[in-house]
Amino acid sequence: MNIISNVKLGNILDELSAQFPEHKFKSVALKEMTEEDKRNVEVLISYDNKLDAAFIQECPELKWIAWYAAGVNKLPLQTIRDKNIILTNARGVHKVQISEYIFSYIMTDYKNVLAYYALQQEKGYHTEIRHKELYEKTICFIGTGEIPTYAATIAQAFNMNVIGINTTGNSKASFDKVYKIEERRKAFEQSDIIVNVLPETNETIDLLDMEDFKAMGEDALFINVGRGTIVKEDIFIKALTDKVIRFACLDVFYKEPLESDHPLYQLDNVILTPHITGLSTHYNRRATNIFIDNLKAGIDNRDKFKNVVDISKGY
Repeated sequence: MNIISNVKLGNILDELSAQFPEHKFKSVALKEMTEEDKRNVEVLISYDNKLDAAFIQECPELKWIAWYAAGVNKLPLQTIRDKNIILTNARGVHKVQISEYIFSYIMTDYKNVLAYYALQQEKGYHTEIRHKELYEKTICFIGTGEIPTYAATIAQAFNMNVIGINTTGNSKASFDKVYKIEERRKAFEQSDIIVNVLPETNETIDLLDMEDFKAMGEDALFINVGRGTIVKEDIFIKALTDKVIRFACLDVFYKEPLESDHPLYQLDNVILTPHITGLSTHYNRRATNIFIDNLKAGIDNRDKFKNVVDISKGY
């Protein structure tokens, strides 16, 4: 098969060529693919958000898109379904780095890292600042997939109580209690830290409202490493401005990138990172391991593929 990677895999692509000599591999950016590339490509490795319906229509032989990211909400899913193209994603390759980021946010907040850094800049030295402990605190994950499940095991190592929220409310390993999404405010009322890890789907867009933040309470830490569309911006900014919740750490936003004059930059109770929690020096290797397993299974055995996206659900 003709396999084109828009992802810069470097030596990994050389290894793939050596391991699978029966296939032809090529590395080229999506925008630099020639008409011949588009006519002949059968497998596309990509995470370029410019991959749209018009481009796919120009690829008559395309059978499989190996999407090297977890979220597929920006892809033309209906076109992919209509053309019966296999779509796989990189679900699971983020669990280590995103979980570590979650706890770096928590520690930055709970251990007053920013306050101590400001003290350092002032060349000050005093010990009046008091910090919180994670011990016996309750952390709530909105979502119970691979990332929150892995993060839940870390939380348990800190002797935290771990709550999950999903569509069914069914119990899951590493969670002390799981609530249905409709019961989420019961979970929020018990929680000190709330972490959103949900993908963007029709059901999750604008899911949270002001009543949800009121349920979290004025001492809550809210972390979002899922998708920014979980809550309308004006509602969330008001929740922070009015101190409905105490603090937030955000890696994702309703519209990305943030404009330089965005109101979030004016708040002193939020930490912002530019959608980077999933990045890691190990990322491409982990994503390629999934690709290799699927390539070994063969394009005619899609039922054996890992990480096949259910297009009807959007994940």
